Formats: sequence, C-alpha cells, structure tokens
Amino acid sequence: MNDYFIPLGGADEIGASSYFLSVDGINILLDCGARLKENELFPDYERILQEIDYSEIDFILISHAHFDHIGSLASIAARAENAEIITTQDTKTLISMQLLDLGRVSNHKESERIVNERLRQTQLIISRIHTQPVMRPIERKDCRITFMPAGHMPGAVMIYIESRHHSVLYSGDFSIHSMFGVNGMRLLTGIAPDTLLLNAPNTYMAPEAWTEQIENPEKFSGEHNNYAWLVSFLTGRLQKKQNIYLYSRSIPRHLDLFYFLRSAFPEVPVVLEPKSRSVADKLSDMGYFVYGTSFRETPSGLEDGYIVVGQNSTRENCVPVSFDCYSLHATPVETLHLVQRICPHNVFLLHVKPDNMQKSLVDVLGETNPDITARQAVNGTKYYIRRKKTMKHIDIFQRIMDNELARAREEIERKHGASAQFLAERTAICGSILYPNMHPRDAYQNVKDLFLKKETISYSDYITALGNVNLDTVDRRLYLLHRVEQGIAWLKQALDGDTNGIEKFADFTENLSPREANTHRLIFIGKCAVIFAICIDPDLKNEKYLPICIAFGAPYCNRLLRNLRNCLMKEYGIRRKRSAQDVLSKTKEMLDEASKVTEAAESSSKSEIEKLQFENNNYKSSLEAAQSMFDELWETLDENAEEAKRTAILSFYSMMNSEKYGNLLDSVEFVEKTLAELKAQKFKTPAQLKSLTIVFRQLARFIKDCGIKPIDTTGREFTACADDLDGYEYIGNSYANEEERTVIVEHPGWKFENMVISKPVVREKEEEEGV
Repeated sequence: MNDYFIPLGGADEIGASSYFLSVDGINILLDCGARLKENELFPDYERILQEIDYSEIDFILISHAHFDHIGSLASIAARAENAEIITTQDTKTLISMQLLDLGRVSNHKESERIVNERLRQTQLIISRIHTQPVMRPIERKDCRITFMPAGHMPGAVMIYIESRHHSVLYSGDFSIHSMFGVNGMRLLTGIAPDTLLLNAPNTYMAPEAWTEQIENPEKFSGEHNNYAWLVSFLTGRLQKKQNIYLYSRSIPRHLDLFYFLRSAFPEVPVVLEPKSRSVADKLSDMGYFVYGTSFRETPSGLEDGYIVVGQNSTRENCVPVSFDCYSLHATPVETLHLVQRICPHNVFLLHVKPDNMQKSLVDVLGETNPDITARQAVNGTKYYIRRKKTMKHIDIFQRIMDNELARAREEIERKHGASAQFLAERTAICGSILYPNMHPRDAYQNVKDLFLKKETISYSDYITALGNVNLDTVDRRLYLLHRVEQGIAWLKQALDGDTNGIEKFADFTENLSPREANTHRLIFIGKCAVIFAICIDPDLKNEKYLPICIAFGAPYCNRLLRNLRNCLMKEYGIRRKRSAQDVLSKTKEMLDEASKVTEAAESSSKSEIEKLQFENNNYKSSLEAAQSMFDELWETLDENAEEAKRTAILSFYSMMNSEKYGNLLDSVEFVEKTLAELKAQKFKTPAQLKSLTIVFRQLARFIKDCGIKPIDTTGREFTACADDLDGYEYIGNSYANEEERTVIVEHPGWKFENMVISKPVVREKEEEEGV
C-alpha cells in the first residue's frame, strides 16, 4: 500500500497523542495518550480499521510517560495483540503507575470492578513492554528504530524510524536545554529525516512575537525562559511571606515538580500532603532522587513563606498554583532552529491547538525555508509521505505522461477550453480520495481550497460530479480509495524495478471499469487512479500534467495506464498471459451484463423518464466500456504480433549462433575484428578475397541493423568472484567461497533488445609458468 500517517488524536489539540504511521508495509503506532477533561477520553482508534486490522499493527512506540501520551495504552494494546511495545526503562516504570492512576487523573468515577480489571490489564501490558537504551538502533522487520534523548522528562525520547524508502523522525515532546536534573535533547550525528512529525505546542504567536524571537533567539532560549515566570511569581509571593500550594494530578508531573523545587528553591521548606508523599515514596523506590533537605510532612513550626505540594486545587491559607501547566518544552524559536538544522522535506505540526488569528510555524517556514513543505496536521486526516529516493524507472512514467500532456493540450485547444464536466469530476474524485468519510460539503470546501485556483466549481456541480463518477456514498469512496491506492502502490513498485510489482500492476489494469454488483453502475478505477497519481501521490504528482485530468474521460485514462503497463513489461521482458480471445470473451460478458441491466430497468417501477435516463446512462457507459475493451483488443493483437516477431527473431539468431551452424554470430564478430586489425596494419587484401570481406562487412551491418548486439567483448580480461559471473557461462575449476579469479571472455554473447540469444562464455585464465 501507499506510505502515510494518520493522527488519531493530538494533532490539532493538546491531549490524546497517537499517530498511526505505515511505511514500506510496516505499521507503527506512535504514542497512545488520553484526554483529561473531554467526554471522549481516547484517540480515534477505529480510524485504523479503515486501513488495516488491529492485528496488523507491528509496533507501539512510546515517547514518554506523560498521561496524554500513554493514557490509552491498555486499551489499544489489548486490541493490537501482535504489536511489539517498545520504550525506555524509565518510561516503562512510570507507565505502570500512570495506567493504574487513570480514574483519578481523568476525574472519572470508576467502580471497583473497573479498577480491578484495569489492574489486570496493566499487569498484562507491562509484561509485553520491551525496553531499549537510547542511541542504540534496533533492527526490526526491515526497519531500524533509534531512541534519542528528548530532554522533556526522565525517559523521554525522540523516535527515528528508517525503512527501505523512508526516514521519519517523531519528536515527541522535547527540550533543547538541560534543566532540573534532566539532560536536554541529543540527536544522532548526521541525522537527515525526510519526514518530521513535530510536537510544537507553543508555535502559534503574534507576528511581532515571532519577529522578536527570531531576531533575539538567545533571549528566548529555554535555558532562560522555561519556568521563568513561575520562578518569578513564586519568589515574589514567598518574599511577602505568603504560602504557595503547588498542585498536580499527574505522577510524572510530580517528578518534574520535585526536580523543579530542588533546583529553583532548595532552601524553601516544602510540605508534602499524604497523596503526594505517597507518589514521592514510589518515585524514590524507583531510584529517582526526589527528596530535598527541606522536604517535610507537616507545616508545624514553620513560619509563613513555605510551599505545599498536593493534588487538590485549593488549600486554606495558601495561594494555589497548578503545576500541570508547566513542562520542559523547546521555545518557538528553538523549534524553528531544530527544523532548519535537520532540514526535512516534510514537516507535520502536532500537539498544538491552531489559532487562525496568530502566525504559525508553518507560516514562518514558508518565509524562511520555502523548500520545506510544512503543514498543520488534523486529527483523522490521511497524509501520504514521499519517498526519500526517486524511483528507478520514473523516466518511463514521465516520458509517457509528457506524450499524453501534448495530446491533452491539443484536445483542450480544439475544444476552446477545458471540459467543465471533467474539471468537476476531477475535483469530486480528489475530494472523495482525500476525504472519503467527510460530508460532501466539507470535502468540497477543503478540496476547493487545495485544487481550484482560477477555476470555479459550485457545490451543485460537485454533487452532480460525485454522481457521475459513482462516488456518492462513503462505502463507494472507501472501496475506490482502497483499489486506487493498491494499484498506484503496485505501479510505484514496478517503476522501482520490482518484477512482482509489474505483474501485479498488469493484473490491476485488466479491469479498470468494473460494474458495481448490486446497482450495475460502472466504477471508474482507471480514471481515479490517473487523477490520484497526478494530483495526490507525493512521488508521482506534478501540476504540469493537470491538463490530462480535464481533457479526456475514463477510456482514455484506462489506455494511459495500459500504456504504462506495456512499457514496463517491455523494459523487463515480461509477457502478458492473455490472448485476443480472452479480450473478446470479456467484452461479450460486459455487453451481456449491460443488456441484463437494461431489461431489469424496463421491468422496474420507475417512471418512464427515469427509465429513459437510466437506459441512456447505461448505454453511454456500455459504449465507453466497449470502446475501452476494443482498444484493449487491438493492444493485445499488437502485443501478440510483436511477441511473435520477437520470438521468430530470437529463434533465428539462436539457431545461427548454435554449434550446429558453427556459432556464426561469434564468427562474424571475430572476422570483423580481425579485418579491422589488418586494416590498421595497412595489410593489402588480395584481390581474390575482396568480395569475401565485403560480404562479411555487409553481414555484420545487417546483424547490427536488426538490433542484435554483443553482451561482452571477446578477449576482455577481468577479475571476478562467482557472483560476478551470474549471466555468464564459466569454464574452469570450481570457485571456493568469496574467491576471485582472472577470466577471459571467449565468446561475447548476444542479445536482441532485452532478450538473451546466447550467454557470454568466459574461461579461467591459466597461470603462466615461470621461466
């Protein structure tokens, strides 16, 4: 399938962070948090089921132990039974305490039965978690995963994922500088992710605030700015002999709070309420240094001007301050500098509530680094991810599309403009693919902003187009999306040189306009696939080819895809296993089906006008499909004729170069080479042999003009191991493991296009005896 990521929660909000990533067939869930105050606590895990089954999730990777990143771990881990859960040892230890704390932290009352069930689930989940040290890559299922210190809290990491075609960095929450006993973030040397999933909770600001931070970055570094207001506020109150009540409902935040107090107020008396003391004891038992010399159980005997730590929201005779509002995060300008430092192709902003009245990091990057594509991610939206390397045979795709572009421009010029119908259908198809579950009005608004620049398509035109392309229900849109994604994924495998991908893409092109089973309406898979490739797929899309989408209809798009298929199969010498009779049989089946549909319509209870409209649409669709099938028939006949020609040529020259006929191709090559050497030596050919040399030269020219070419050069001497001689016939002693030998080409071998007539023959060079 295509490579993509979907925010399930925590994209355009702070809370319930969870991001589904699928690259090179590897399915990864990054974090699984929960919300603290909303009615819907957990991320939208059912969104995954539109793509894969829960059992197909390979990994659950946890960045850190704050509740908004691990609060739903038990829920999703129970569904994703096959997933390997990986995090750091510190995070694993804190997770157990956090999951058992769910009811209290979320303010939801829970029965004893629920509490006991969560205890059982937590124990099962904890037993499944594998721990991994930072800066030590692990290899899993054709990908490499590396945890890097994030500096946000003890155990927090950034997650770097490298697969065959992708490198993705998930930042998690991070801090640049070391503070309160926690070291700042640290990256691998030379890290160069193509895609950055960036937690950026504070990156919507007034334009003047951005300007000030960019011009004075040292003034706004986290080292000087984080917690600065809180320290100043608490110091002012303490100097006035006021007591402070610092409260938090989170266990990891308690850890941050204890580190903060020991660092910022080491001499100020700190009183721990019983619940917070219990948390401190547990953290201390885990090995964390939480108790300062000024910590105590009661305020007895203390003068005013002390700090109380608890979990309620108020306390008598104290100024209440919520500590849950504070944590170690990079400042906006530090976040900007991180992006500029690693310079990814794509950046997705996460863990931030958008504010359209403010200037975002996306806006800033658009001004400072236009080569970086940055966007604000939205929960539930599917984002396709571009590969890091160009496909091996992308030139084939581009060559075909350039040819079709010329035809499309001619067609548009002939019609004095783009077809309004095809323009509306392109818009409807893009909206259906990008937003299959969304109400058409919302999808129309989104896709209009993305794709319609000078053109005007009304919502009424959009709805009509949805009906024309048979995408007027969610189920149809999801079905088509799955088929198109799979077909384009096979096309990209084919363009990357994967012969299995070529064969699957060829199968995909066999029926690009199937009929829906219950309504018998045509599904325009071919047309949708072409539009997906040109407008949406990050590896293939190119605005230059947009005229193709609006110049022609479905049959044309089907032919375009089959042309791509034929060129790729020819490149790799793969022959389609389909005869002209197969095409004729399929055409007959299609026309018979159309006839049955018409008969069914005539016997229905519809009005005469409705029947006529239906029959008209059915005849039109049937004629288009028939035309497409006849095009397929001619292509098949041409393919069969070409294949017969190639087979005959191959058979003829294989016979010519056989031992039975004295290896004539090799002989011609030898004679031609000998004549060239004699000519260089200014040897005068006897008159009796001149006619013979002319015949040999004409024969050599005839062979070349027929496309017969030598694979190697007779007499070439080279050093090779056994693997290097794949495609050669070898004469000599058997090779030992990884042994290299000097060999000499005795016969060059011959090929016609990409078909081998005879393999080159090499012989082991005999060692010369000493004098």
